[in-house]
Amino acid sequence: MGRWDVGGAIPHRRAINKAAQALRNGFLVLYPTDTTYAVGCLISHRGGFDALCKLRGVRPDKSLFSVFLPELSAIGRYALGIDTPTYRLLKRLWPGPYTIILRAGAAIPRHLWHRKTVGFRVTAYPIIQSLLEEVQEPIVTASVPQDRLAAYASQVAEFLDAGEIPPQQTTVIDLSNGIEGLRILRVGIGPVDELIGFVSLSEGFQEA
Repeated sequence: MGRWDVGGAIPHRRAINKAAQALRNGFLVLYPTDTTYAVGCLISHRGGFDALCKLRGVRPDKSLFSVFLPELSAIGRYALGIDTPTYRLLKRLWPGPYTIILRAGAAIPRHLWHRKTVGFRVTAYPIIQSLLEEVQEPIVTASVPQDRLAAYASQVAEFLDAGEIPPQQTTVIDLSNGIEGLRILRVGIGPVDELIGFVSLSEGFQEA
């Protein structure tokens, strides 16, 4: 396992390059995000996804993962139902601490199709942006429990270590049934005040 100190505001280029190389080779990488530490693999790599499920101790069809996109404009390739009102709402929320549940589009690989929906994220966090720019494709990601960070770090190819990160949660919004069926599944650090008037709250959702 390679460990890299990325505590500064600008990610170290060699650290990003090594992490990107590991991802392209189908290995797992542990990295900080704007909410917590996470572990991930390239969306296209079936072997990496299987390794992610094994590390998490979950079945692929029984777990929820998120996908980091490089930018909002990529959503049309990976999700269905992106009409003009939906796109405008996404433009207001992203980049930001929101996980948006949408129907999987044609560019989603078959090994991620078991649930027919996918949680997507777009963030301005520099380390994630740099990784996405380097690998040139989305990253499947899952948050790391704080008490399991050391255990996870020992089982990945590369660890981008930003020091202590107070764990937070994204706000999770289900748009898989369009704007009319919008639901807030979890209230996290992404504000929802302007949405509360026309959405329903659903308790009990836990992000992977």
